[in-house]
Amino acid sequence: MNNVLLEHFFPPKEPSSPLPRLRPHNSVPPLTTEEVATALSMCSPTSAPGPDGIPYSTWKQVNKTNPSILLQKLAPLILLGYHSASLKGLKGVVLHKPGKPLYETPSSFRINVLIRTFSNILERIIAARLLTAARLRGLLHPKECGSLPGLSTYDACLTLTNDVKTLQRPRLKVSSQFLDIKAGFDNVDINTLARIVREGGIPPFLVSRASSFLEE
Repeated sequence: MNNVLLEHFFPPKEPSSPLPRLRPHNSVPPLTTEEVATALSMCSPTSAPGPDGIPYSTWKQVNKTNPSILLQKLAPLILLGYHSASLKGLKGVVLHKPGKPLYETPSSFRINVLIRTFSNILERIIAARLLTAARLRGLLHPKECGSLPGLSTYDACLTLTNDVKTLQRPRLKVSSQFLDIKAGFDNVDINTLARIVREGGIPPFLVSRASSFLEE
């Protein structure tokens, strides 16, 4: 059963291409202490750490004592648009899904992934920059709610309810369609994603960062 779970949650990947020579990108806004502090404020001190064993509470104390430490470690990775392979290590904890009559197939389990806390801090900074760039270029739908700060499932439900009632007033018939795409994120093609965001006007350092993050 262990081998079945490993093959299901961690399928074999194609060998990666050799790492190209890293060069700093041009016109990359310098990382600020405010960005680091904002990213840390979104990290719960009670969250379990990944393979590094360093809790967020430790990083918060480090940043409070000397903000230049995290700044100096994170800034080069942003400038190079690179996500180091050493940051991709994770710890997976397989948990039983409650209420299942039998636990004989991988679908009866879910995996709780714990990544390195340093990596997650970097991800939050990049996500914030990517969100800003997408908004400036009009790449987000006006009613987008997923993965956006200050918006939630509640906002999506209110938006849907408003649209339905607006269409019902002139006695129009309304229907809704919901799609649940299984394993969508796990099967994203790196080159296709990079091309789409590049054509959307996303800065090159963020495109490189996304590609590097998804490799291997």
